[in-house]
This record gives sequence, C-alpha cells and structure tokens, in this order.
Amino acid sequence: MHTIDWKTIEAGPRANDLYAPQGGFNDTDVTWWPGRNISGLTIGLIQFQANLPMIPGNMGNATTFDFPMVYRQMNVENVMEVMSPTPIQTFTDACVEAAQWLEMQGVRAIMGNCGFFAHYQIVVQERINTPFYSSSLMMLPMMVRSMPMNKKIGVLTANGPLLREGPAMENCGLSPADKANRVVVEGCEDDMEFARAMAAQGAYNPVKFEQDVLAGITRLLARDPEIGSILLECTELSPHAHAVQRLVNMPVWDYTSLTNWIHSGCARRPFSGHV
Repeated sequence: MHTIDWKTIEAGPRANDLYAPQGGFNDTDVTWWPGRNISGLTIGLIQFQANLPMIPGNMGNATTFDFPMVYRQMNVENVMEVMSPTPIQTFTDACVEAAQWLEMQGVRAIMGNCGFFAHYQIVVQERINTPFYSSSLMMLPMMVRSMPMNKKIGVLTANGPLLREGPAMENCGLSPADKANRVVVEGCEDDMEFARAMAAQGAYNPVKFEQDVLAGITRLLARDPEIGSILLECTELSPHAHAVQRLVNMPVWDYTSLTNWIHSGCARRPFSGHV
C-alpha cells in the first residue's frame, strides 16, 4: 500500500459518519481519506517546541482533559515569535502547516498552546478550514458582556505590557472600548520563578511558581476593586486556576475552560434522567 504525502492531498468532507451513535453504529459506510491516520478526536492542539515541563493542567499535558487530544508540533526556529504583535510569515506558515495536518486527522477544532497565539488568530484562520481557537482571550468578549457594567474582567498574563499594548485581545473580538474600560491586565513577567520557567531551561518549581501566580493575582486585584472575574491568559497558569479561585472567591477561566467548552459542542452526549 503506497503511502501518500499528506501535503499533496486535502482532507475529506466532515460527514456525519465521523460520529458513531452511542450504543451502536450507523447502517451505512464509514468513510476515510488518504492521509488520515487517527480517529475518535475532536480537538487538535498546535504545539511548539519548548524546553518547559508541562504539568497537569497545562494544555500540553495529556492528563489535563477527560477526552483524547491530538498534538502537532509546529516547526519554527524561534518560538518567541509567537509574542510578535505583527505576525511573522515563517511562524504563520509553520502554524498553518500544523493546523492542516490536524485537519487531515479529522479534528473539529484547533487550539494553540500559548495565549499569544492570538497574534496569529486572523492570519491563520484565513488559511484553514477548521475553527481556530488560538487563545483563552477569545472568551473575553463573552465575559465582558456577561458582567454588570460596574464590574470588570481581570486578566493575568505572561507579559502585561505586551498584552496591554498589542493586538491580541482585539484579534479575539474584544472592542477597543471594552479593552480600555472593562479589562484590567497584570503580568507575571517580573516574578522570579515565572521568569525562570519562561526561560525554558527544562525545570521549574511548581510550588514557587504558584506563589508567583497568586502574587500576580493580588497585584491585579489591587489595580481595580471592581474586578468581578478572572481570566488566565498563559497556559502555564492553568494548573493553578483552583488556587486562584480559592484566593479570590470569584469565577476563574482559562484555556482549559475554553477547550472543554469547545469539545462539549463538538461531541454532544444524550441526556439521561427522569421527569
């Protein structure tokens, strides 16, 4: 059987037979296409190479979710280009190539493993055929609309100045007015263990890291007493979402929240119970 280079073909149609009914099978052909080697997946994740331990709760840890994920590493020389406010062509191309491979495997949605993939939301989405949820920041417009007008959203991020000044939030659908008036941003870039982890030297202390996260949250709340919910931008923050909520006693959202929501819409389950 000849192996076909997946780059030379296109993914097949997303037919209903990709979903087998619970408790049985459709009495019809199940379709496939050349280049597809995996099944049973709804979410694909674009992963860039980083010498950084990914503990449970991180998007890159396979135990984070209760459903299977498929990962695809993007081949790019400098992963820090994800932080560029202006998309860089080579990074864009590498991201698109990874997304197209995930499409070939039949995923219904694609995520990235860094909140600053939002810098590439528009340029990548223009070139692929599957919904692209580049960042936890995509939840911001919904969070803002859900809150009373006297309340704001607090965002803890890996880089406060870059998020405040760059286009990431607007790329995810937040209006300039809401960015200026309804969102409060605090960064962890100067916290010691956080900076050590971001240096990607292959090790960090999760307990000290969590202390940095909680210190960042404390600074965030000190910025504005009207904050009514929290969004964690960086995927390294997600493992500490429970600790953050324990500290602030308010809703806390992150990239895993978004991913679970997207999966639930892609693979609905029948309700059971009684009336």
